[in-house]
Amino acid sequence: MRPAVTETSLYSYLVTRHTGRAVRLSIEERLADFDRHVLTVLDLRNVPLIDFSCADEVVAKLVVRHAHRAGREGRRFFLFRGVAEHHLGPIESTLARQGLAIAAESIDGQPLLLGEIGSLAALTWHEIWRVGRGTPIGVAATLKVEEEAVRLAFDELESRRLILPDGASYLSFQHALQDAERAEPPA
Repeated sequence: MRPAVTETSLYSYLVTRHTGRAVRLSIEERLADFDRHVLTVLDLRNVPLIDFSCADEVVAKLVVRHAHRAGREGRRFFLFRGVAEHHLGPIESTLARQGLAIAAESIDGQPLLLGEIGSLAALTWHEIWRVGRGTPIGVAATLKVEEEAVRLAFDELESRRLILPDGASYLSFQHALQDAERAEPPA
């Protein structure tokens, strides 16, 4: 699967529900232009402050509203990039309250799996992030865990839109972004 990639830089103090709603609606408006799978990268590096209501509006509502989207419009995936220490409290709180999880990168590019997720699914996600692309058989061998348990972890990750299916294998968002950059013609 080669998803379309869209990036959004957020430049604001995200401190009211109204602001969060406006940001989310703007992102959703951009997503409406795509009729296939889309990986959206939301860059928080220039967001000095996000409060709990904005985390709910921008992070949780995007994830919830697009969790089961499929069909002609395609599926939506989100990577939150540039997550700093001061973002973690509001984001993790809203995710925990709703039983959600997101894929993220820290300010220094380290992978972060935030929110509520099973321990084997988290280990599987980190392994896919590390290698870029993997299969249940390969990850089971690496983690020294039964293949069926890893298949269930992959199912959880895919259903929660934390990895990208690609035939018999799965891609990390990082790997999908690298593929998209290689596929772009030089300017």
